[in-house]
Amino acid sequence: MKIPFNLLLGPLLKPHMKYFHAFCQYPTFYISLPYTYFYGTIGFFVNACHLIQNFGKVSENTHDTDAKAVRDRLIRHDLKIIAASMGIVQHLCLLVGCFTKNPALFLPHMIAHLVMVVAKTLGAVLLLTKINLKSIIRLRQIITALALMTFNWCQEFCVFTQYLCICDL
Repeated sequence: MKIPFNLLLGPLLKPHMKYFHAFCQYPTFYISLPYTYFYGTIGFFVNACHLIQNFGKVSENTHDTDAKAVRDRLIRHDLKIIAASMGIVQHLCLLVGCFTKNPALFLPHMIAHLVMVVAKTLGAVLLLTKINLKSIIRLRQIITALALMTFNWCQEFCVFTQYLCICDL
């Protein structure tokens, strides 16, 4: 079975597969599969709790006279619901990809996760432009989150390459 976008991913992955396999043999990534199951399950339930918490709940103080404030609160509320729904779908794809050993199902979560890592990195770079105590504390939090997100992505990538055979490309 060919993975989606094999014309795009094939030229990127095929020449470097031996390096990816060597990277994934590092002792930190021996537990990639159980870690990905754990991470996918936790992510699914966290997003489901966020969706249950926000779904159907009308933003507080909607009886304000300021229409702009009400609109902004409703937009934030709707974005929280959209983000939680997308998180459920991504983590469900990750879990089903693990269960079925289908590398194509890893792609939605891996691509979205990679976009988040890039966005966090850009946020950290932009935060470096203004150096003060508050930004240094915030930068420390961003770097910690970025390190954890990168570690999670590498674990997922190792499982992805484990399930990926050369015939898929």
